[in-house]
Amino acid sequence: MKIILLGYSGFIGSHILKELANHLKKNAKLNLICVGRNIISQPFQNKKIKYIKWDFLDFSQSKLFFLKKENIIINCVGKNYSNKKNLEKMNLIFIKKLTNYIKNNKILVRLIQLSSVSVYGAEKKYVTKIKTITENSKTNPDNLYSKSKLEAELCIQNISKINKKHFSFTILRIANVFSELKNPNSFRLINFLLNKCVWFKCSAKTKYHYIHAKDIASAALLCILHLKKSRNKIYNVSDDINQLQLHKIYAMKHKVKLLIIPISLGILKLIIRYIPLPKMVFNFFLTISSQITYNNYKIKKELNFRSRYSLINKF
Repeated sequence: MKIILLGYSGFIGSHILKELANHLKKNAKLNLICVGRNIISQPFQNKKIKYIKWDFLDFSQSKLFFLKKENIIINCVGKNYSNKKNLEKMNLIFIKKLTNYIKNNKILVRLIQLSSVSVYGAEKKYVTKIKTITENSKTNPDNLYSKSKLEAELCIQNISKINKKHFSFTILRIANVFSELKNPNSFRLINFLLNKCVWFKCSAKTKYHYIHAKDIASAALLCILHLKKSRNKIYNVSDDINQLQLHKIYAMKHKVKLLIIPISLGILKLIIRYIPLPKMVFNFFLTISSQITYNNYKIKKELNFRSRYSLINKF
């Protein structure tokens, strides 16, 4: 079995590489090709692991010699909100070129695509509402990033319908990602307020939507280990936790008393919808008011996924 990891040196890609490298020790039939724009970093030296340099938009035959016969491709290539210039190019155009190349050359591929729960557009849409989001919920992307992610998903699904014999997919819709070393911007304000022993209570049912990068790596590996079950499936990957529950644990852990300040969800709704805010503040308000649950029952049931790194241990 040959696995191709695209974007292996990125934030999530590096965690997936480590997970796969550990799995190599148990699986003699597995070979891993790590592809990146530069291959200066080669953290795991193993005869089963190869590192290949590739500019991800160059689809000449000579550059894609590694795409032959059967391939499992994990795509970690992409740009986030902060890089608008290359966002569409890397999130959408790259996928279009890749899937067309696979189709035209009749290469047998399972593509594991890292997408985002932002395709639902739910947090802004459902402010003040209690809502459970499943993989069957309506998508409603509300910014350039989430639109590019959804369009990439639709492109992949379309190719799988046209080319059923050679192409299949698994899409992982991922929540906000954190790790020991790197965190979303919203963490800054959360950390600041908790360190000051202050928090805002909007509702007893508000939740955080985060997932550790190591748990994403675990989910990607499970997709490989269960190729039949995960064929042409979409999964939510989130480890939602009640905010008040986390704050109580934080207070007990640090032996402090938090000052909980009530704030109206209705007022927050008006602020979020009608007042221009700095992005970090806007995201923070969405965070403290979210009563959404990104349901991950499907990946738990079908692939036996379990989150190993809770947000509780972060603070």
